[in-house]
Amino acid sequence: MLLFPILFTTVPNQAQTRDADSVNLQRAATAISGGQLPEAETILNSILATSPRDADALNLLGVVRAQQHKTTDAENLFRRALAASPRHIGAHLNLGELYFTTGRLPQALQILSVAYKLAPERADVNLHLAAVYESRGDHAVALDHLQRIARADTNEEYFQLLLKVLLNLKRLDEARALAAQFKDSVSHDPEETAQFAMALAGGGLSDEATDILTQALKQHADSFSLLYTLGVISGERKQFDQAEHYLTEALQANPGDAPTLRALARIARARGELEKALSYLVQARRAAPQSPAVLYDFGVTALRMDLYLDALSPLEQIHGAYPRETKFTYALAAARLRNGENAAAVNLLRSYVGARPDDAAGFYLLGAGLLALKQYGEAQKTLEQSLKLKADADAEYLLGLVQYELGNRAAAIDSLRRVVGVKPDHAGAHTALGTAYREEGKFAEARATLERAVTLDPHDLRAHYQLGLVYARLGDKDASQKMLTRAEELRGEQRKQETVVLKLVEMP
Repeated sequence: MLLFPILFTTVPNQAQTRDADSVNLQRAATAISGGQLPEAETILNSILATSPRDADALNLLGVVRAQQHKTTDAENLFRRALAASPRHIGAHLNLGELYFTTGRLPQALQILSVAYKLAPERADVNLHLAAVYESRGDHAVALDHLQRIARADTNEEYFQLLLKVLLNLKRLDEARALAAQFKDSVSHDPEETAQFAMALAGGGLSDEATDILTQALKQHADSFSLLYTLGVISGERKQFDQAEHYLTEALQANPGDAPTLRALARIARARGELEKALSYLVQARRAAPQSPAVLYDFGVTALRMDLYLDALSPLEQIHGAYPRETKFTYALAAARLRNGENAAAVNLLRSYVGARPDDAAGFYLLGAGLLALKQYGEAQKTLEQSLKLKADADAEYLLGLVQYELGNRAAAIDSLRRVVGVKPDHAGAHTALGTAYREEGKFAEARATLERAVTLDPHDLRAHYQLGLVYARLGDKDASQKMLTRAEELRGEQRKQETVVLKLVEMP
């Protein structure tokens, strides 16, 4: 991603002194700067009609073609300019920039290195070279070129690029000093300030980012970019009240903005206010009905609210548009699993773990789907793979259920013991463990474990029923009847018991 906008040198080569052409070249450069490309093209063609090797005219016409996204024509014109005038710095810079913006870094480095040999002291040459080296991951070399730029020649692009280089090199003290320099320098454009602050926060310097944004707001109180960025950074710092305040003001500055609505939804979701989050996402979906990020967040939030059918539609939409995007495959699989479409979920998850073989969450959810399909042998192998990749109480719990179904009660008891050891409030694990104890004839352990289960989840039908059986076996008929009666009451109001904790992959 570029750290600075696409800039093409448009100043005529001072080595050529023809007065009429110089005036026309300056007119063309002014027209290009003002976005008047047809006017510039007419002027330049008139010069080239009489002077077809005019390097300045060829260079500027290359700029016009580049801004028209005619990259092949632009490249040819810059090369013709260099053939006519091999020391033309502007043409070197423009051709290097063209290569850079089209991803041809070796060619960009080659042509800009020539420009550097011709004019090693020029700030624009060093800035362009630093951008190429940074994109190649050669941050130390990029820093060397940036340090050659005099303070008087610095600009917004310099600050943005130097910050990125310093953060990649982990030179945080120098990054802090740069932030102070940025803050104390002349007034910056709000967009550039927001971008600089976001990079600071991304590098772990959130305090410095917040200071810069707060100061900038004193000059640009209604700037959407500043308000939005402050809101996002505050949210990442879990300062939810401040985040909501800034994001709400940002929304007033730019009503209906989908990213702002999405950011507000994230804040609400972090607070556990799922209905509020969904209301923001309904608005965001209305504003950006094709946005993958909005559709994903809507689907995830609906899933967490058990609105499975509402979740399915947007998740199907983005998976259909981006079938190779694993995050979307996973989310759709989770929705299908929660909606009881177990076979379809398993098919999606097989694809997911094939693409992401090191993701424990994928094997966990696949194991859950296989358990629902009663394919216990494969479920066991899948959950064991999940645990091999990452220890997780929820995966261990499902493994315990699978082992129980396979008749391996000793292994099931061991797994479920580990779960309650790590998550003592896991009601389902207590119920499953108590059931296994009862069937093993360990009634005292079964009683204690199942009593804990009904305390943790007073609506767990199975826990009440199993505890009733244990009380009966221990001779406590009154307690047994009470538990069995309660189990029958719960059966009438019972909804499907959830055994799968969703582990969703968040959008960045």
